[in-house]
Amino acid sequence: MDPIHPLPHRAGQHAPPPPPGLAERAELLLGGPLGRQLLGAFVDPLLEDALFASLGLGEIPGTALWSVDTTSVPARVTRAQRRKRRAWHQVPAAEVREAVRAAVREGGWHRIGELTEPEALAELGSESLSFGFTGSCEALWGLSAVAAEELRPVATALAGSRAAFRWWDPVHRADQRQLVWPGTTSRPEPGPGLAGIEDAVRRDMARERAENARGLKDRPRKGERDLGAIWWSAPDFAQNTWTTGAREDLPALELGHFIDTFVPFDESTATVGSLAIGARARVAEIRGPQDWQNLVARFPRDVTGTHDGEWRTWADADGPWYLPDWEAVAAHYDGVHVTIGGFLAACGLSRPVLDGYTVLAGWVPDATLWLRDVTTAVRRLGQWHGDLGDACDWDDIRDGWHPDR
Repeated sequence: MDPIHPLPHRAGQHAPPPPPGLAERAELLLGGPLGRQLLGAFVDPLLEDALFASLGLGEIPGTALWSVDTTSVPARVTRAQRRKRRAWHQVPAAEVREAVRAAVREGGWHRIGELTEPEALAELGSESLSFGFTGSCEALWGLSAVAAEELRPVATALAGSRAAFRWWDPVHRADQRQLVWPGTTSRPEPGPGLAGIEDAVRRDMARERAENARGLKDRPRKGERDLGAIWWSAPDFAQNTWTTGAREDLPALELGHFIDTFVPFDESTATVGSLAIGARARVAEIRGPQDWQNLVARFPRDVTGTHDGEWRTWADADGPWYLPDWEAVAAHYDGVHVTIGGFLAACGLSRPVLDGYTVLAGWVPDATLWLRDVTTAVRRLGQWHGDLGDACDWDDIRDGWHPDR
């Protein structure tokens, strides 16, 4: 497991960096919009609604007329609803902090210490599935950034919980879970494995560069917003090559409701495989936004023509935008692993690279994007069958799991 900076050229050239300590993990959770959004959900599943009401922000954008059951809301909140509506950035910082502090004082987040890892991952799935697309995300991210210090006790509790104990661990090489959906693989072998991965990297990178060149001709002007561009950071070949670590009796973390990239929208069957990864495989570990920024800065690829959409709104910046050149990365690394903690800390957060920015989004937590076939063993574990659109939690997903006997 090699650190991103400095970048070695040979496996084993550098010892892996030590895992972040408790204080650093809490700081990483507080530094990212998704991390703070998850912390807020532990404080109050309806924290967004409560903040919009108590701070006089009116309707939540993108929803029907906002209303609240006043029988279950404190009088101070219902009074606040009658205030003149204002934008979130017009609210004084002290007022934001007091509203979040009041919610934290309620103490519902103390149950974090009792959660199992699958339960915590289910909460993460609920928050990340619609990340950036609810109409009020930017307001919630901005408000929670102002009140990050008020969320620190929650971040410390989550970072030190048994549920998050492995969220910054390096890739687990003995058992990497892979999903193979029918009709989606372009590899020479239809089952689990990484055969043909080098060809897929070259082919997809050539196509994505061509698409980016075409898109640059019609990109929005400075200050404009053009929603609907590609918003995910994973390349298309990820659907056939990335894997996640094993977790208890869950067939594969990719079945969780984290994002809607690369999974069918209707009923389907996936083959679940287990891959063993060679001990000398070179894996870049992404434990936080700095690691991702370093990776992109070392191997930059301009994606402004394809990604100049939602990222403008999320980052309030006009680009240009950069992602890793996966062909160039493959000359130094066999895979890139985004830890669960790294995903939480970096998702949706823009970081400066060259003359523009980079964003990590649309990535399954704990997923390793493989660039070379470094497997030492491959075996089929069974099949999962169901409709991910209807599977709302891990129990539903377990019901569709049919291990080989």
